[in-house]
Amino acid sequence: MQLIPDTIDFSEYMVEAEHHEVKPASHWLEDTIASFHAPATEAPAPTMLWQKARDRVRFRPGEVSLWAGINGHGKSMFLSQVVLDLCYQAQRTMVASFEMKPVSQMQRMSRQAAGSRLPSVDFLETFGSWTDGRLWIYDHVGSVEWRKVIAVMRYAAVNFGIGHFVIDSLMKCVKGEDDYNAQKDFVNELCAFAQAHNVHIHLVHHVRKGESEHKAPGKFDVKGAGAITDQVDNVFIVWRNKIAAQENNGDPTCVVACEKQRNGEFEGKLGFWFDIESQQYLETIAEMPSKYGVDGTGGKKGYAMPVRFFARQALDMKAEVPA
Repeated sequence: MQLIPDTIDFSEYMVEAEHHEVKPASHWLEDTIASFHAPATEAPAPTMLWQKARDRVRFRPGEVSLWAGINGHGKSMFLSQVVLDLCYQAQRTMVASFEMKPVSQMQRMSRQAAGSRLPSVDFLETFGSWTDGRLWIYDHVGSVEWRKVIAVMRYAAVNFGIGHFVIDSLMKCVKGEDDYNAQKDFVNELCAFAQAHNVHIHLVHHVRKGESEHKAPGKFDVKGAGAITDQVDNVFIVWRNKIAAQENNGDPTCVVACEKQRNGEFEGKLGFWFDIESQQYLETIAEMPSKYGVDGTGGKKGYAMPVRFFARQALDMKAEVPA
């Protein structure tokens, strides 16, 4: 893990250089061909590493994904495991969580990576080293002006080559739940930033309170301006099925609904089972938590790849972190 301190002067990164270019449509011919007939050596866009999600969801560069849900239903927890999956695919990722201290984020992620409540010191040291070159954390807790968030992202993209940004959450960046114009402006700038820097942004947000938390919300329940879901490329709704967890009736205890995927074909629901001890989300009720192979080889110290990594043919799981 590498920290981006709040003491850095981000002023020179506040404004994006403008480029006004008009080109003939044929300028994008090679890119168009590649979109249909990608070279065999070209790695696909990263994904979640659960088997049920791999061929259905992609985190493409130049896009923004919205992760929404009821307060306390685990959207940040779920996204934490997604970040681990991105890091495992050698994706440089920055997390800006304005509700959790960096050490708390690392505690949670360490449990998920180890697959246990109490990771050994040996594993923690290995995991900490493994995150270098993969994971950065913006060291700021509390509200922050959204223009500064954009500046921090621009700084990280330029200086560290970050390809994925997690912003948790939107309401920590915009004052007032009813300031729809500011919300719209912020999300619009995030979309423009993603396209300009060819990165993927993961934005956490809340949904409005419904009549009961036992009813799964949808994208029309997202708080604030309707332009939020209109502008982003992908919308994921995370919902904790508390009745299933309490009654242990075999139903998934977490449902993640992909309610929008602008450049993908899948929209639907994915069921998971939350394991309290490891804080991992499992694919089946019978699956056991497992360790991530964080030693760089997947077996040098006996850290096995999680079960859901097997049968993955299109992705080299031993990918080296780019220099």
